[in-house]
Amino acid sequence: MKTVDNFGILMPTRGVLVYADGGRPRVELNWQMAESVERLGYDSVWVGDSITSKPRLEPLTIMSALAARTQRVKIGTAVMLTALRHPVHLAHALATVDNISNGRVILGAGAGRGDNQMYVDEHSSVGVPVSERADRMEDGIRIMRSLWTGDSITHESDYYPLENVALEPCPVQDPLPIWISSNWVSRGLRRVAEMGDAWITNVPSVELFSRCWDRVQENADKVGRDAVAMTRALYISVNLNEEDEALAEGDRFMQAYYSRPYEAVSKQLLCVFGPPEKCAESIQSYSEAGVNYFIVRFASPNQAGQLNRFTNEVLPSVT
Repeated sequence: MKTVDNFGILMPTRGVLVYADGGRPRVELNWQMAESVERLGYDSVWVGDSITSKPRLEPLTIMSALAARTQRVKIGTAVMLTALRHPVHLAHALATVDNISNGRVILGAGAGRGDNQMYVDEHSSVGVPVSERADRMEDGIRIMRSLWTGDSITHESDYYPLENVALEPCPVQDPLPIWISSNWVSRGLRRVAEMGDAWITNVPSVELFSRCWDRVQENADKVGRDAVAMTRALYISVNLNEEDEALAEGDRFMQAYYSRPYEAVSKQLLCVFGPPEKCAESIQSYSEAGVNYFIVRFASPNQAGQLNRFTNEVLPSVT
């Protein structure tokens, strides 16, 4: 099969816990899925992140396993809540995984949400006030980029003061790419424009995507950056069954994943539940609006079946 250079697939790092029913999770499904994704010609595999709010397998550990089990696909986070980790630790881990993978890591980074007690508690559990998450994320990104040069750095900061700190190894990639996530959030879109190598979003309408992209371009112009060349990645959740079955199975997935029904989740992030042609139409409409990369999550316990159906019945219509 030909290589599909603008599609990646999310691994079920949370799904294997959700569907374990309290038993031991089938962790091997993640590298089995990654091996299939690579064999089918996709560009990338992705892992999600949370620690206590939505429990899952630890992303950096899984990325190392994926790096050892694959040869070509990029390995990214969609997205990592970087404020939950000290940037020196995180820079060291990401550089190590980049070396294991021979330069295939993408750091997808996000500030996360603070509108639910479980997110407040998650930040508190690692000693980070949720109100500081955006400041810490931005400060941490600056520190990691400096550390990845291999130089000794001194950094004045309210959160991460450093004096004469150097790290080895450096990443294979120079620079290691950082894709920054944001929906319709003023500070987030400004952060994308000022700090991002690419933009990740999951806005639930083409109209809102266009408004966000206009804002990114305006912000980029203000700081003298060229946003036109920026990768614009859409994170899309799909279930490729007939309409009624897809909605029922997708709702069960969302309830298990977020403890919220599909109707609530779909107002905040893009979900396309229905036959393959519905999914293809949605992807095409976002492509026409400027999306040039897609990260696909299957909202189903049947990850392998959904992957095969997406490959055979959706991709031919959109690539």
